[in-house]
Amino acid sequence: MRFDQARRAAIVCCVAVLGAAALSLLPGITVAHASPTRSSAARWVRPLPGGPWGVTTDDRGAVVVVDDGSVVGVSPSGRTRWTAHAVDVTEANPALDAARVLVGGAAGVTVLNRGDGAVRWHADLPGDVLAVTLAGDVALAGSDSGALAAFGAATGAPIWSVTRAGALWSAPRVDAASGSVVATWHGGDGSRVEVFDLASGTPRWSAAIAAGAAAPTLAGRGSDSVVVVAAGDGHFTAAAEARDLATGAVRWRVPMPASFERAIEPAAGRHDVVVVDHFGTVTALDLADGHTRWQRGLGEPVLATRVSLTRSRVVLTTYAGTVTVLGRADGRVVAATTRRQLAGYPIGGATVRWGGAPGFLTGLRLSNGGLALLRVP
Repeated sequence: MRFDQARRAAIVCCVAVLGAAALSLLPGITVAHASPTRSSAARWVRPLPGGPWGVTTDDRGAVVVVDDGSVVGVSPSGRTRWTAHAVDVTEANPALDAARVLVGGAAGVTVLNRGDGAVRWHADLPGDVLAVTLAGDVALAGSDSGALAAFGAATGAPIWSVTRAGALWSAPRVDAASGSVVATWHGGDGSRVEVFDLASGTPRWSAAIAAGAAAPTLAGRGSDSVVVVAAGDGHFTAAAEARDLATGAVRWRVPMPASFERAIEPAAGRHDVVVVDHFGTVTALDLADGHTRWQRGLGEPVLATRVSLTRSRVVLTTYAGTVTVLGRADGRVVAATTRRQLAGYPIGGATVRWGGAPGFLTGLRLSNGGLALLRVP
């Protein structure tokens, strides 16, 4: 069974039910009048002009893409800094740096000013742009038509582009030290992971991967840098493998319990990588040799999540809308906050350390949109 085929329709149905149920279950946590002191999970909740599609964070705050075509900049304290209206957007998480916000759209990519949300430039690209990355002076964008393009981040001037069979779903990963871009194409004649030169777009290596693949993950440093890919046949034949970033040679390959989804983004630290399959089994692997450190079944599927790591915790969101916190050392369940407790369906999400304490920022889809900063136990 492939869960991602019905993902969007099922989430829309789930959100429609939530609009009536969550407000009556937790009337003190409505999106429009949220009070952090009245929630066991939230530090603050911020209203949005519509339902959130994508959320990205850094030390300066967060930027949210909203389904009404708005892009919203938010401070770590929950204050709305700016709102840009009538922007061409898709479900892609935006990309951020100190000066710019890169947003994918149905007709191309747009760069906004980080300070006030003003549009700097727009560039056309065929297909829905679902994958965007900022890497220094380069803006990268990939679409569901298979196009991957690099633009000058300041001006939008084209630098290079390639097209492959299949769709780009997850943001390209960039290793600045080696000038490498890692991208994964899903579908077409078969899923592939490919590495390019950031400056010129020259291909460095390419490898076929199984159809049910998660987003690629960059890990390690220098000559130890690897691309970790978790993929399977859509059922129960699956594996996670680490390939040398420079050559594509397989460093290790470990069988996994089940396959993965293209909207699942694993996470890596200095010594470990954490993946979750579409049946909800979370696995922590040693980065050096791939041996399994621990494995935890969540008992519910996972279709779309960014696995987030803190020093002692692993945080992810299940298909049912439960924000789950696991111990990073042993995989024990530390906390599980359901969508009813959140009074909304969590979209996107990333761990932050605003004010020195770890938290988890997520967009909440409800009859009104919202943005919540949750406590991470």
